[in-house]
Amino acid sequence: MEIHQLRYFLAIAQHGSFTAAAEVCHVSQPSLSAQVAKLEAELGGALFERSRQGSRLTPRGLVFRPRALEALSQLESGRSELEELSGLKRGEVTLGCLPTTGAYLLPVILRTFREAHPLIQVKLREESSPILGRALRELEVDLAIMDEAGLGPGLRSEILFREPLLVAVPPGHPFAARKKIELGKLTGEPLILMKSGHGFRTIVLDALARAGVQPRVVYESAGIDTVQTLVEAGLGLSLVPTMVRRADGPAYVEIAPPTPSRTILLARRDSRALSPAAAAMREVVLRCFRRGN
Repeated sequence: MEIHQLRYFLAIAQHGSFTAAAEVCHVSQPSLSAQVAKLEAELGGALFERSRQGSRLTPRGLVFRPRALEALSQLESGRSELEELSGLKRGEVTLGCLPTTGAYLLPVILRTFREAHPLIQVKLREESSPILGRALRELEVDLAIMDEAGLGPGLRSEILFREPLLVAVPPGHPFAARKKIELGKLTGEPLILMKSGHGFRTIVLDALARAGVQPRVVYESAGIDTVQTLVEAGLGLSLVPTMVRRADGPAYVEIAPPTPSRTILLARRDSRALSPAAAAMREVVLRCFRRGN
């Protein structure tokens, strides 16, 4: 059994296709298929069911997948420890971040990190919290700045900060003149939300449910900036994080207690030791928020 065989196996399991896995792994499909066949022969049975719709794991493959993930994790940890012993200053870290927060948080983090560790390469991945949580478990990112909607088994997290939600309303809307509003007042109002699959949408829907509001969703968007632009145009109301508040645009109204909020976290895989590069990034991120950036 060889390392590249495990990588090929996990890539097929993730993408559901030998063709897609070959592209991701930068190898020809015949070569990838041959290596997987050798792995299946060594393990004594098929790991995938092939069909015109793609490839899915067999029961044998489902059992083997977490073991393959853990094996690669242990190998990466061993390599990181050896690098640390040798005092290696170069390295690579993959940092995940929410699209709704990246523009606000990443500049100071990346600038501080580059000043401290100029030879370490940083790769960025912007996704919703649920996708970032999965990417952490599958070893695709080392650390992720995300909200609580992405947490689950196998992950640990450290709180960076909490921020209250605001109601974004069109300028001139009756609510715009208020300093605070009860969330229950949104009953019957046209709402603009993030699309399904976005962690922030889950946070908003949970907050509305706790307030007894059955949302009347008129528009959905994949971007918080688009949501705010639609609100400004008078097409509906929305709940937004305080972080994205604009100087010009919608009017913003605070929410009366119990005020809903979201928690921004630094998350990592629970069972995996951080590489020196990832540990350095963690230290920088925590330091940035300790000093109030």
